[in-house]
Amino acid sequence: MAVPALNLSIEKGTTFSTSLKLKLDGAVTNLTGYTFSAKMRKHYTASTYYEFTVTANSPLSSGIVNLQMSSGITTSIPIGRYVYDLLATNSGVVRKVIEGSVIVKGTVS
Repeated sequence: MAVPALNLSIEKGTTFSTSLKLKLDGAVTNLTGYTFSAKMRKHYTASTYYEFTVTANSPLSSGIVNLQMSSGITTSIPIGRYVYDLLATNSGVVRKVIEGSVIVKGTVS
């Protein structure tokens, strides 16, 4: 099954937050029992990464997760293009559920 792609944009030095509705196997997923991790890197084999905080919304049956990154982290990210993915783990099975690119843009203020 193909992994859905979603491209993101982060303004350097600001708090980033977005909500995503997960549909695994074509249906909205009840997130009970799931844990998540999401990272972005300059390229897939880069050793330096920036981690998103991932939380599931209540009710868990809504299938909605939030990806967040604090302004303290986004301040440290060089401007440019990156790749990211979101992994979901349930009962020891790890799946990539979303992937895409991230553009980190500069801010003036």
